[in-house]
Amino acid sequence: MKNSDVFGYTLLIFGLGVVTGLLVAPRRGEETRKILIENIEEYRDKACRSVRGKTAEIKKNAEKFEESLKKDLEEV
Repeated sequence: MKNSDVFGYTLLIFGLGVVTGLLVAPRRGEETRKILIENIEEYRDKACRSVRGKTAEIKKNAEKFEESLKKDLEEV
């Protein structure tokens, strides 16, 4: 099975779970939407921080690699 297939099925199952949860939710729609918005904002912020951290890490590694490559080229 391809990774893209696994990812697609995972998203499908997640989506079905969300829809099912919303249909059988014990809260009113207004309360549920408020909670969903708060959670989405929280996870969005976490994802942004994670991406920024990974980006900084990749940039740092790229700079190290560039320095190493320059050093190796100077030796040649």
